[in-house]
Amino acid sequence: MARLSCVALALCGLIFGGAAMAQETNSNGVADKDPFDALKNIPLSSDGSVYVDFGGQLRLRGESSNHPVFGLAKPEHNDVLLIRSLLSADVHFGPYLRTFVQLGSGLAPSWNGTPPATQFDRFDLMQGYGELTLPSAAGSFMVRAGRQEMSFGSSRLVSVRESPNIRRAFDGVRAAWIASPDTRIDAFLVRPVSLLSGVFDDKSDTSQAFWGVYATSPVPGIPALKADLYYFGLNRDDAKFARGTGNEHRHTVGARLFGKADNFDWDLEGAYQFGRFGTADISAWTVSAELGYTFQDAPFSPRIGLNADVISGDHNLRNGTLGTFNPLFPKLPYFSEANLVGPANLIDIQPNLTLTVVKNVVLNVGWNPLWKEATADAFYGPAITPAASTAGGTSRYMGQQVSTTLTWTPTKHLTFGGTYVNYTPGKRIRQAGGKSGSFAAAWAAISF
Repeated sequence: MARLSCVALALCGLIFGGAAMAQETNSNGVADKDPFDALKNIPLSSDGSVYVDFGGQLRLRGESSNHPVFGLAKPEHNDVLLIRSLLSADVHFGPYLRTFVQLGSGLAPSWNGTPPATQFDRFDLMQGYGELTLPSAAGSFMVRAGRQEMSFGSSRLVSVRESPNIRRAFDGVRAAWIASPDTRIDAFLVRPVSLLSGVFDDKSDTSQAFWGVYATSPVPGIPALKADLYYFGLNRDDAKFARGTGNEHRHTVGARLFGKADNFDWDLEGAYQFGRFGTADISAWTVSAELGYTFQDAPFSPRIGLNADVISGDHNLRNGTLGTFNPLFPKLPYFSEANLVGPANLIDIQPNLTLTVVKNVVLNVGWNPLWKEATADAFYGPAITPAASTAGGTSRYMGQQVSTTLTWTPTKHLTFGGTYVNYTPGKRIRQAGGKSGSFAAAWAAISF
């Protein structure tokens, strides 16, 4: 891992170092013009009403994993260099109509065995949609159709999935009423994109349909408080839980309260799920919290945080009700870059400390013990599938992880980072073949 990490950082340093220094300041201490401005607002018509913005990203990421997912996933050891390349064109046809096309690839040249679909895709359409925006006295109305990324709220249930090489996208239609940057209502009907490893072969996953409405707004009369309300619907064929495999028809209703006042920040969310799984009813729920207090005037501006989740599991695998919560399309990794566990049948807490070591350099250290919410149910890995031989038993405790992450953002275009995670399984996971392990990664990215 040390060799791969050094290679990744050295390559990015050679490629991007000049650009980083050029953007900071000139010899007189005055900020230079952004070198990527030349790729923006390029006129395609004589009056400039039709124009194009080009964008992209190159990310190199070295990873080393030892006994991933508590030793329940393969390969047991993997040292790999991941390469993500993205290039996009955003064409504006006047103030109301635009098209966006993003092409990209994800390569994993040193993967031990066959890389998963989220890490290897030779070349494909990552996003491609048309968008129409119509202004009104009360705001604007937007309609977008095609392949697109979506992320809502805290990204606990719908996320772009940033850490792997290939981000998550959906095929379908999305509409929004936008009253202000903080007040909007979105509605959508989509299918997730099924990833394939070839060239231009990704396609809609016809075994899944996903729809919903998501609203966000400040809370009237309480300046520091904002709220989200949402409904999501999911149809999925051959869904797999500890009790078996069947067709899933699930509905999710939830709410989120978040904000910041002085040095205190908070993000509270709860959701309930109902519907049908095979012949069983669904009754599942989750409650999550992220709380923090920042000592602004202290050295390194320390933020003391506490994250906690209680996510329901299935307390009886043979009755007529499925109690396992489905996190839908969550941000992954969820609790650490090790991608150790999926957010289903879980109780966890994560006290953590964040320090601003120097300007633009942030260090985070956290400890995260994990328990089952329902002992009868299984341990669910990052793919939200039950791990073999982990259902039942008498112990809730599944294990713990300690993580350290350092990020450096020298400019708005450049990001460097590294993380180390060490984890040990609990009794029930050890009985299923689990082992202690570790994960380390280093990455560098340029985005424009």
